[in-house]
Amino acid sequence: MIDMHAHYLSPSVLREASAGSVPVGLAPGGRSFLFPSGPSRPVPPPLCDLADRLHWMDERAIERQILAPWMDITGDDLPPDAAAAWCRTMNDSCAADIGDEPRFGALAALPVVDGEAAARELVRSVEQLGFCGGAIPTQVGGRDLDMAGLEPLWEAAGSLGTLLFMHPFRVLGGDRLKVHFLNNVCGNPFETTLAALRLYFARTFTGWPDLRILLAHGGGVLPMLAGRAAHASRHAPGFDRAVDDPDSILQCFYYDTILHDPRALTLLMNAVDPARIAAGTDYPFPMIIDRPTDHVRQAADQAGLPEDALRRILSGTAQELLHSRASR
Repeated sequence: MIDMHAHYLSPSVLREASAGSVPVGLAPGGRSFLFPSGPSRPVPPPLCDLADRLHWMDERAIERQILAPWMDITGDDLPPDAAAAWCRTMNDSCAADIGDEPRFGALAALPVVDGEAAARELVRSVEQLGFCGGAIPTQVGGRDLDMAGLEPLWEAAGSLGTLLFMHPFRVLGGDRLKVHFLNNVCGNPFETTLAALRLYFARTFTGWPDLRILLAHGGGVLPMLAGRAAHASRHAPGFDRAVDDPDSILQCFYYDTILHDPRALTLLMNAVDPARIAAGTDYPFPMIIDRPTDHVRQAADQAGLPEDALRRILSGTAQELLHSRASR
């Protein structure tokens, strides 16, 4: 299995923040970063430990893991120059930690406050650091992705043929989601769904047909709502295009398998081609899928998928997504 949804932070970033040599400082206690909009959540120690991670992977027969930044700390509220320097620090330190270890790949932190800077950092990270692509949030400091000036990033990602992994951080819902971990349980999938539909109806994939975006958390509720969105486009005001088939929306994206219920994952498998689904774990956070292969296999059995489709979800889709033009 290839794990397409996992997170990592180099411990050297904590040291540099403590020393004051990067644009982001640390709160008292040394585990939370200080951003203009407030402190981050404390950094969990497993986020920074590659040795324990390899042991965990061995126990679960995970062949390779693709390390994405922790979206909470990518700095979408920093000034553009500071954001670029901060993301560069995270990417350089991640690349140094991985070294020649073949079982890890990485997705770049991108300074999405500036579309041109984000594009430059994606190109640098892929071409110079050997990264597999980049990670993007579902909004940029309150601006939706289709209104955030990210066209240069779409152009760069499409030209490279490389992956962009969309993962929420800031979520809609405000105070209503502050109990029962609902900001994560509900907020994250709602955010992903909203961002995906806004990109689709903004004709992002018409302008950049080679763009490959992997949606976290099974695409949120997009597989359930794509038909509703298609119907609305034909019968409700506010649309400049009519969508005849929900597949027109669903087939624009890729999806991970982090749904926590094989029945929900079965719905995703029935809605989209296995070639658009890639296994993930969310390591090392509380919503981790601890036995990911079992999770995927159980859902595949319920969906009646053949063995080759199961293999596609466990590794084949990931191999395709990780094979950028820059590496050919």
